Amino acid sequence: MVMIAAALAAAVLYGAGAAVEQRQAATIPESSAGRPGLLIRLARQPLWLLGLAAQIGGFAAHATALRSGALASVQMLVAMELVVAVVVMRLWSRQPLSRASWAAALAVVAAIAMFLAATSAGHAHGHLAAAPGHGAGAAVGAVVSGGSALVFAALGLRRTGKSRAVLLALAAGLADACSAVVTLAFSHALGHGAAGLWASWTGYALVAAGAGNVLLTQTAYQTGRPMITLPIISAVTPVASVAIGTGLLGETPGTGLAGGLIACFAVLVASIALACLAREAPHYEPQGVETHGLRHRRAQAHRGAQAQSAVPAQERRQDLAILSR
Repeated sequence: MVMIAAALAAAVLYGAGAAVEQRQAATIPESSAGRPGLLIRLARQPLWLLGLAAQIGGFAAHATALRSGALASVQMLVAMELVVAVVVMRLWSRQPLSRASWAAALAVVAAIAMFLAATSAGHAHGHLAAAPGHGAGAAVGAVVSGGSALVFAALGLRRTGKSRAVLLALAAGLADACSAVVTLAFSHALGHGAAGLWASWTGYALVAAGAGNVLLTQTAYQTGRPMITLPIISAVTPVASVAIGTGLLGETPGTGLAGGLIACFAVLVASIALACLAREAPHYEPQGVETHGLRHRRAQAHRGAQAQSAVPAQERRQDLAILSR
């Protein structure tokens, strides 16, 4: 019960914070993308700081949920943050939720409930956390997800347009999963006291993963393409978290093959519903980036100016020809 309440509280805080941060990050020129200067410029905006405060509160609730629940279950519940984010963004832009949005939101809730029902019987989280290989599995999961996030980020920063948004969203989703794994390990390291925490890798990894996650997420938001970035981040984060939980942390359902298939189906339904819901988010154009329509209008204006300037030039050539005769 504590895990469910804490995870839902984290979802609400994360979602509200993400809605504010996405709107503010889209106003920053892309020249700051992927650099620490991006966070410095955002820190000058009071609304972004308010969103950051909500995210910090969400992190505290998230850590509490991970300490008392399995990674896969917690991350599926935290995925509800997108529902909150879309509602906040719609209210902010004074656009009512469509029937498709409501249907997608209900599908997310139903899929999460299905996943919890299929996996709750087999998640003896306290025993898993104390298992000898649990810490090593968490470390491997953090390295794999974090390293993959860096690769996608490096590729995305070299691209433009939609491919840039896709790659940076993949990086942000994997970075989010990495932060969740590190937070899980850190929450259990707290139980060993200050001395054990000082000697553990989790504290240092939490700082690095947290800073990297914030930077990559804001860089993805900065592309100003929420219909691309939000669906990908929302789908990648729970899928990667469930994969790490089941593959490396031993969080397998105790209901056998049938339970595993139901859980996989629930993850698939939730990912598709999240992607559909994210496409309903309002679109904000980033500064310093020309849209296709703007580029087309500028090209037409340039061609028109060239055509107008060509007429006087032709007349001057005709006058010179007459005078030379």
